[in-house]
Amino acid sequence: LGLEGVWDPPAGSTLLILVPEGPFTEDTVDRLRTHLEGGGAVIIADKKGHANPLLAALGSTIRVQPGNLSSLERDYADPRLFRVQVSGNTTLFSGIETLLVNRPAAVTGGEPLLETALLSWDDTNGDGRVSAGEILGRRAVCAHEGNITVLGDPSLFINAMLPENPEFIENLRKQSVLIDTVHSRTGTQNPIINTLTWIQVTPLARGAVAALVILPVAYLFGR
Repeated sequence: LGLEGVWDPPAGSTLLILVPEGPFTEDTVDRLRTHLEGGGAVIIADKKGHANPLLAALGSTIRVQPGNLSSLERDYADPRLFRVQVSGNTTLFSGIETLLVNRPAAVTGGEPLLETALLSWDDTNGDGRVSAGEILGRRAVCAHEGNITVLGDPSLFINAMLPENPEFIENLRKQSVLIDTVHSRTGTQNPIINTLTWIQVTPLARGAVAALVILPVAYLFGR
């Protein structure tokens, strides 16, 4: 997908867009809309808000809210590395109670699927503490609307995070998932993170889409 006129996702499949980059052409948006209307699904993993124009074009109310989401309820020193609770019913998180996330973005709109604990806040000044004007409360970091799911933490797919959330990857393996390699940033950006080769990508349609067996993504922490 992304090479107009070359390929369309199979009916009923799930298309994964990781850390979207570059503009989505009108033709690509039309193909995604047709895919969704035909019973297919789209998962977008984004923390910078680059997916928001695409979501608007697809008629979705979900938006990614870039920020510095932090939590007091955590197992690590970094307040931006914490666990979120599964709050919605979806096969993507079937059998999972919590996921470890790394510097996620909040997601608004749609039905929440993953939510932070109550003692969470947007650390706007980056001091690691709840300062004046910073409000504690639950935030969604993943939501869905129809057949669109938006995840505010692409780092869930990096090699270093896979051992922390093995059930999540297992759930993806059970689905017919394709990765859009034209609009996704899937290249290696950190050789240390990429030392474990958990993913195998099979090129398809001139490299525009690859079949997802175990997802190969290197994503820089805190990028």
